[in-house]
Amino acid sequence: MTPERRNLTRRGLVQGMGAAGLAAAAGLRVGPRPAGARSRFAAPMLQGGLSGEITIGYADELGVKPPYVEQAAEAVRGANPDATITIDLQKISGGDYTTQLLLALDSGEGPDVIHIGGDRIGELADAGYIAPLDDFLAEWEDWETEYPQSVRDGVTYDGSVWAVPYGLDTRFLYARRDILDQAGLGADWQPANLEGILEAAKAVKENVPNVLPYGLYAGQSGEGGTAAHGFLPIMLAHGGQIKDAEGKWIGSGPTIEQTLAYYERAWRTDAVVPTEILTTAKPWTAMREKIGTGELALLFEGGWVYGGYAAKAAEGAFDLEAIAYLLHPTVDAGPSFTIGGPGTVWYINEASENKELAWEFIKAFNTAEIVAALNLEDPHPVARADAAALPEFQENQYLVDATASLEQAVFLPPDPNLAKVIAVIQDATGSVAAGDATPEDAAARYREDLIRAVGEENVAAG
Repeated sequence: MTPERRNLTRRGLVQGMGAAGLAAAAGLRVGPRPAGARSRFAAPMLQGGLSGEITIGYADELGVKPPYVEQAAEAVRGANPDATITIDLQKISGGDYTTQLLLALDSGEGPDVIHIGGDRIGELADAGYIAPLDDFLAEWEDWETEYPQSVRDGVTYDGSVWAVPYGLDTRFLYARRDILDQAGLGADWQPANLEGILEAAKAVKENVPNVLPYGLYAGQSGEGGTAAHGFLPIMLAHGGQIKDAEGKWIGSGPTIEQTLAYYERAWRTDAVVPTEILTTAKPWTAMREKIGTGELALLFEGGWVYGGYAAKAAEGAFDLEAIAYLLHPTVDAGPSFTIGGPGTVWYINEASENKELAWEFIKAFNTAEIVAALNLEDPHPVARADAAALPEFQENQYLVDATASLEQAVFLPPDPNLAKVIAVIQDATGSVAAGDATPEDAAARYREDLIRAVGEENVAAG
């Protein structure tokens, strides 16, 4: 299936994004409901009488999710006093946790309830690591009534649903209004087309010393961001696609060469991208911070990053008004767009001996109350329509704009070979950014590397 625009309309899904600072401004309590307090949502209907043991495994560096995980686990314990539920929280990065988890799953182990990115659905399903959820979902009325079809499609692969999302992904082109104003472009600058990004970056380079113009991820250090925040939006801006109508990966064509030529201009010819992106681990940490502190002018990044800016602004550390969030432009000034995704999702380990108990936890976690509170604290558009319909979401302009952005979102396909394709993208962009290959040479190798990675039968004829 090729990437397609998911139309999450306000009528079909009134979504919201936010952070603790945004929630406080709206007057909404975030965090678990205090004992004795009445919920605005109905409590989940949990199955009782279950026994056995399950482990819930997840990573959380920021410490946002633990209260909600514990709240859901406690609800399941209350309904099933003979069951044992263990929570395995790892305070490591999502990427490191995924690597660790895949090794465990490959050995037939791992937690009963799995919590990693939805971009792994195809890979995990084909490997037999996760269990399909269709039978459970058929008995859960909320799936049909509160999750829009586009959200359900985002976690469907090979005819089955494999995960339950709670916070969706969107992205924005972040632009520092004050820096662009100093560069002579005006505080209300918006790129008329893709060329406008490079023109603005050059203006910053020439007129605003000691400020980095443009963050464009490339190479292996950028990890998944090299594809979703760099190569893919640039290729889509040129009118390209990552898969064809038959579901095969596109390995050659003018849009791939044009994308890599854009990289050459940004990294080599115009030299508006900091070289540290190629040479430091997890470069997104510094790039996100520099947008907030006014040391970087332009960066296409996750919509969830805005929540951190809002929290820092509430503390007086950042100037939130100086940070604009924009959709990504195209070459021909056509409709701007973004990159969407199912976010981090809940799976059930196929090797689990207590799948029913594991499902009860997933159901208990994905209540409207928890989904709403968590996604206000950790900003993502919510997957449930009833959680999204809160007036507090709608009263905040950022939440409304983040919702609307998903109407113009292109989603990556849940393909088992996606991680391999991302590695090919990393090699191609990294070689051009470092000056080790011309765009033409890198584009030619792109197809060869793609065939080696996913098999010639899965690559479109060039």
